[in-house]
Amino acid sequence: MSVLSHPAFGPRASLIYITLGVLMDVWTAVWYFAFVRGQSGVEGTQPISNMVWFWLVGLFLTGLTLVIIGLLLGQIGQAARRAEMPPSDVINAEARIQQTAAANPQPAIVTPGAAVAPAAQPAMTNPPIVVGR
Repeated sequence: MSVLSHPAFGPRASLIYITLGVLMDVWTAVWYFAFVRGQSGVEGTQPISNMVWFWLVGLFLTGLTLVIIGLLLGQIGQAARRAEMPPSDVINAEARIQQTAAANPQPAIVTPGAAVAPAAQPAMTNPPIVVGR
């Protein structure tokens, strides 16, 4: 069953999306509180440009979108994994077949008069060490 031998992509991708989204939102908030918020209330400073607000809102919403995609991707990956699995009644039937086969091994068939190959001798991997020559 190849489905069981390949790990699911969902958890890893979900973790990456959530991590990137949260980091993007954190650094957008740091930028806002460190630079933008301080400028808006101080007299004699220039008002915040539309370009700065564009980048702030765009980066924050992009990070939020990545977090949402990451959360949904984990659930979608789990649902896809369950959908790829064979039905449970087939799995149970196969398990019963395997248990029956394991409990009742088939006898070995030996043909009378057939030549039996001699057992192989284990090969030496390292030559013997001779001391004192």
